Amino acid sequence: MTKPISTKEKLLQAGRELFWTRGYSNVSVRDITGAAGVDAALVSRYFGGKQGLFEATLADVPPWDVLASDREDLLTKAVESFSRPYDPETDSVNPFMMLLVNVIDPVMGDSIRTFVQQGLAAPLADKLGGPQAQERAAMLLAVLFGIALIRKNFQVQGLAEKSSEELCAQIMALGKVALLFEP
Repeated sequence: MTKPISTKEKLLQAGRELFWTRGYSNVSVRDITGAAGVDAALVSRYFGGKQGLFEATLADVPPWDVLASDREDLLTKAVESFSRPYDPETDSVNPFMMLLVNVIDPVMGDSIRTFVQQGLAAPLADKLGGPQAQERAAMLLAVLFGIALIRKNFQVQGLAEKSSEELCAQIMALGKVALLFEP
């Protein structure tokens, strides 16, 4: 027997879907509560308001599993995590989309930049260690995010139709260059 979804979970699901695909400032509390089928006052009750609900959806972002890998496997795991084929059914609501849509948001952009710095860039730099760790981590993230953006969002021919294996080989080469960054 399926357990009924709580009102709080309904709000989280609707908030995740709307915030992560349309952006924080493009979504109203009424949009969320309409999608969840609940009263608007419940957003304040459970989350203290719209911003609290948005921040609660960020708790759904799993830690980047790449950061748990060995340093030797780090690049391979990072490339694999960003080179999966685009699937519009499953890719519409995902952490990558959430970051892209909300980093330019006038209200939540700073929070998203902090989220990326503290949740991805800094831990990656710590994992890499050595000289210029922050710069090398930033370069690798630029390669990964850039390729994912061009492939998944812009669907530019030449990347969009590549198999994961072909794409991984090319990203690995770029990733190695990024990790050896020297000004």
